[in-house]
Amino acid sequence: MKNQVGTLSAIPSKRLFLSIIADYDLNRSICELIDNGLDVWVRSDRTSAITIVITLDCDQMTICVEDDAGGLPKSELSFIVGPGQTGSAPDDETIGIFGVGTKRAVVALAQDIKISTRYGKEKTYQVDFDDAWLKNDNWELPLYQIDDIDPGTTLVELQKLRVQIDDDAIEQLRDHLSATYAKFLSAESVTIKLNGVPLVPMFFDNWSYPPGYEPRRYHGNLSTADEQVVRVEAIAGLSNESSPAAGEYGVYFYCNDRLIARAVKTFEVGFMRGYAGLPHPKVSLTKVLVSLNGDARSMPWNSSKSDISIKHEVFQALHTWLMQVVKDYAALSRIWMGDWPDKVFQHNAGQIVAVPVDDFPKVKKSYLPPMPKSRPRYGELVKNANQKLVKKKPWVKGLYEGVVAADLIAKQSLEQRNRIALIVLDSTLEIAFKEFLVNDSENYYSDAELLKVFKTRHNVHNEIKKYVILSADTWKKIIHFSNIRNKLIHQRASASVSDSELENFRELVETVLKKLYNLKFIVA
Repeated sequence: MKNQVGTLSAIPSKRLFLSIIADYDLNRSICELIDNGLDVWVRSDRTSAITIVITLDCDQMTICVEDDAGGLPKSELSFIVGPGQTGSAPDDETIGIFGVGTKRAVVALAQDIKISTRYGKEKTYQVDFDDAWLKNDNWELPLYQIDDIDPGTTLVELQKLRVQIDDDAIEQLRDHLSATYAKFLSAESVTIKLNGVPLVPMFFDNWSYPPGYEPRRYHGNLSTADEQVVRVEAIAGLSNESSPAAGEYGVYFYCNDRLIARAVKTFEVGFMRGYAGLPHPKVSLTKVLVSLNGDARSMPWNSSKSDISIKHEVFQALHTWLMQVVKDYAALSRIWMGDWPDKVFQHNAGQIVAVPVDDFPKVKKSYLPPMPKSRPRYGELVKNANQKLVKKKPWVKGLYEGVVAADLIAKQSLEQRNRIALIVLDSTLEIAFKEFLVNDSENYYSDAELLKVFKTRHNVHNEIKKYVILSADTWKKIIHFSNIRNKLIHQRASASVSDSELENFRELVETVLKKLYNLKFIVA
């Protein structure tokens, strides 16, 4: 049984405004106001020029955003404050669709808001509201006719700011806007000014062109479940500069020409074990610029247009292909690390290879040739150089591995890495003396005799001098570093070991091992 017993009001509370602005900062809020002007311009088929002027006054603590995109007709003025109301149709290739951006942006920025607009050469209207209106349950707003502003202009004036603005904030905003609207700014008909200075577009397409591994431009169309078409263009490759500190590598997403996500390095785009690996300087040449164009409804952005929605069907359709592309270019970056100037950076000109893609969801490859052989690690190089010697004298294997192990320890982010590496090197040298006496001196040493010899390092050195000629300076250095080791192990206070001391000792150990066994230590 189901009987209607009444009705419920679904009119939202104005607290909705305050509850949805927590994730809005200065940059995102200003972008929402710029988006409005650009959407009006796009809906008019981009036929005329548009200028958007943003003014931040740090002394008066006010913000003003003005555009000449055409203004709003009187019939659409309710869009200014009505949640979910928008002038953009779902199938427009615009930026706004959700109908909440401007509302929460202005509320996030200020307590006192005035919005004036003049549609073409018609009359000029203004609405204004403040925190007192937000606290009132009445949704009606007074509409004023005011003195005319310039034809086709919309002016947003914000006072009693909720955000702090200073010179640093303005420069950060300039960087953000220059990158976010770079594709719009590259058109002669679009001008955006911040405090009187026009923005210059900031792009991230600084490519290298290694022969055979040039950037790829993947292009094709995607069809959504409701039969909408999304045009896809993605350029992937190796950057012509490394920026691990700035972090300007990873995946960039543009939706309808607006940068939505910058330098994404999350596991959803491939930065995970088994694919590109975790974010690391070794893969900091990896860059993919994904551009999507289509109706606003089909764009995989979140409601604040500050990130990609990974659950959106368009992102899911690209996911497998994107993971593989990121993985392969990250592998190239890692393989050539150490040789970037020769293998990558010197190839600063070339052609981007076009790769048409018929079906992105089914593509599981990057269309790159097989990966070049990775550069052998130092341990492998030393091992290969001494293979023949190890077959004759297997006891020398542990000696060169001791040097390699000390190298690895010295590269770790450990505060006492030099101390540990020096102990390993000195132990390697002592073992080398023992192996020589046992295996290469052509004299037999009983266990008792060895114990007697190795009771002190002085005895060991005297015994080795019977068979091997080393310079007096070499023996002085051996004794010097042996004393350091003894201090590290036996004295109450541990001595410190500098980088130069460790490097000096490492060269000394190599010299002695070459003399004793003809071991080879090559340059990587």
